[in-house]
Amino acid sequence: MYPMPNATLLRFVATAALVIGHSALVIPEARSAPQVTATAPIKNFRLPTFTTEGFRYTMLRAGEARLPDPSRVDVLEMELTLFNGLADEQIDSMLAAPSASFFPQKRLATGSSTVRLERRDLTVTGADWSYDHAARVITIRRDAHITLRATLGNILQ
Repeated sequence: MYPMPNATLLRFVATAALVIGHSALVIPEARSAPQVTATAPIKNFRLPTFTTEGFRYTMLRAGEARLPDPSRVDVLEMELTLFNGLADEQIDSMLAAPSASFFPQKRLATGSSTVRLERRDLTVTGADWSYDHAARVITIRRDAHITLRATLGNILQ
């Protein structure tokens, strides 16, 4: 995880407060996920992606996944880990939700249930969400809450 400079943290908080949960997650580009189909549910589903240099980029884990077509993955008990994309493969953030739909080619994830975004410096929770990996933006439409674990310094002066 990278420490977030105060200016970046303040920009995040202001954006999240004004737009109900948008956050910029800075992570490098990765290759597209492979196309996979299955007719039966897949238990203990794992779908990693890697950078062009071969470093871990994301890891999608789910208790169960269904692949109705190559463009969509529906999951239960979802955990999406976002890595920094570098050789040290440090975790940047994690998204967790009881259910979600992923669109690997578009690099989008959505869910109507709750979601939890964890970073070293903050936690964001809410419901009715979407995550655009290409834009590095999470949108929470209902019940958004932000918990900061970073010092803000003298921002009131």
